[in-house]
Amino acid sequence: MNLNRLLFFDNIRNDEIVKLAQKITDSAACSPQERSDMYYELQRRLLAAVPAGDVDGTYWENYICRLVEESENTFSLAAEKAAVDDTVRKLSVGDVADIMELFALDWEAVSAEIGDGRPCVCNMKPPVEEDRRGRTVRDALLSQDTETAASKLEKYYAENFCGILGKYRAFVWDGTLAGVRNQDPITFDDLIGYEHQQQQLIRNTEVFVEGRRANNVLLYGDKGTGKSSSVKALLNMFGDKGLRMINVAKDRIFEINTIMESVADRGCKFIIFIDDLSFENTEIEYKHFKSVLEGGVEVQPSNVLVYVTSNRRNLVKETWKDRNSTEGEVHVSDGIHERQSLADRFGLTITFTAPDKLLYAEIVKSIANREGLEIEESKLMEEANKWDMRQTSRSGRSAKQFVTHIAGQQK
Repeated sequence: MNLNRLLFFDNIRNDEIVKLAQKITDSAACSPQERSDMYYELQRRLLAAVPAGDVDGTYWENYICRLVEESENTFSLAAEKAAVDDTVRKLSVGDVADIMELFALDWEAVSAEIGDGRPCVCNMKPPVEEDRRGRTVRDALLSQDTETAASKLEKYYAENFCGILGKYRAFVWDGTLAGVRNQDPITFDDLIGYEHQQQQLIRNTEVFVEGRRANNVLLYGDKGTGKSSSVKALLNMFGDKGLRMINVAKDRIFEINTIMESVADRGCKFIIFIDDLSFENTEIEYKHFKSVLEGGVEVQPSNVLVYVTSNRRNLVKETWKDRNSTEGEVHVSDGIHERQSLADRFGLTITFTAPDKLLYAEIVKSIANREGLEIEESKLMEEANKWDMRQTSRSGRSAKQFVTHIAGQQK
């Protein structure tokens, strides 16, 4: 194998396990003892690297498929945007030929020559995970010819994306994109009430995912009414269609331009999600944030939207002193408009108000039914009303907390 010929897949060419495999299969490269040591070192690393399988094949096949899936290179990045030109397409065939040879490495022959009769990890099959998107990559590498294999990989990247965007759908920004392994599984079926607000949010996001122009969104209203949950449910609705979500903390708002630049050329659609946002009137960060939303010199990328939740309609705290000030700013109204203008930068504003008693009762009954509570409805509502009286506000969150309380009381 001569992987130094790879033009695109640098991650495979530079991978330490792959380098070990190259040395092991070159009998002239080292002594028999060194080959034996490397053979078992490779197996140890492979066990650690592939705790569960993504494809139907062996540990070795799973590992090579993952390297192919996660490779961010000229070919894969162009493929995820359906923009592979003829030159890249022709050159990719040579890379794929070398990867197919690597994938098909005969570990039984290697084991017979170097091993001591023990099973070879490379030939064994790992436990299989439920979601096995990598099967498509394995099918490509098992193709009869290299052009077919390269074509299948190009299609795979277009449908599933590459690198970290193919591996995860939800991210947090900590100076770079960090994938969220345990994504919140919430769906709109789990959310009771607020159908009109949810439909507004869904329609805007659907238009965006389909590649048409859509609006940045501000979801504001009473606490516990499902604003954040509604945004997270979008990812489970549209994740298969190329939607990705980046959670950004308030203290990282200065980096939003950097975030947008880092994903602007990718094939996915991104929602930058800022939860529970508000500013004190002494904080100047809101001015920077305002310039990002349709106000700065740099245009917001067409594949990025900003969704914000807040308990405040105007996001920036305002006091009666601000309106009745007799000293300080001469044109008080200008300062008020300055603070209010941030909320105006969102093309779509969706209001979530606290539920009335009828909706609250519907939410309680729905959650209780989903949780399988064995309790008479009249008794359930009697306890729910008592719980409601003890809370500072009525909300879907308090309804869920109430059901959790009742469930804990049952044997």
